[in-house]
Amino acid sequence: MGKSPKLICIVDDDESVRRALGRLTRTYGFDVELMESGRECLDGAYIDRAACLILDVSLPSMDGFELHALLKASGRDIPTVFISAHDDEGYKERAKSIGAVAFLSKPCDQNLLRDAIDKAIASKNTPGKKGDIPSQHSSSHTKAYETKVP
Repeated sequence: MGKSPKLICIVDDDESVRRALGRLTRTYGFDVELMESGRECLDGAYIDRAACLILDVSLPSMDGFELHALLKASGRDIPTVFISAHDDEGYKERAKSIGAVAFLSKPCDQNLLRDAIDKAIASKNTPGKKGDIPSQHSSSHTKAYETKVP
């Protein structure tokens, strides 16, 4: 019997973005859980199975950074890719400072998203190795962290 696909949890309050990211991530062969809020993520039974989180920075009630901190405080150190419609250098630096795998601007380039998910899963398998945070506007060696797609 083969291994089951890795679970990717996507948290975004914009239904169209959430569904599009879910469809794309499924095409990569991953299982996907879609959530619209930080509370839904925290209360979900599947969060303990997550190999990677894709978190929108700007969520209502609890932003992506707060959700990440609560998960970490509860012992769930899940590799995280932050996404945002706001291409803000402060968000990127904050994501880097808390150990995010990547920070991507919406709309996310599908190749960069795939690279970020692969890096997240690899980092889960090799704890303690963080490296540079990819962003969509960086030089080519960190391209997976900041490329904005028109």
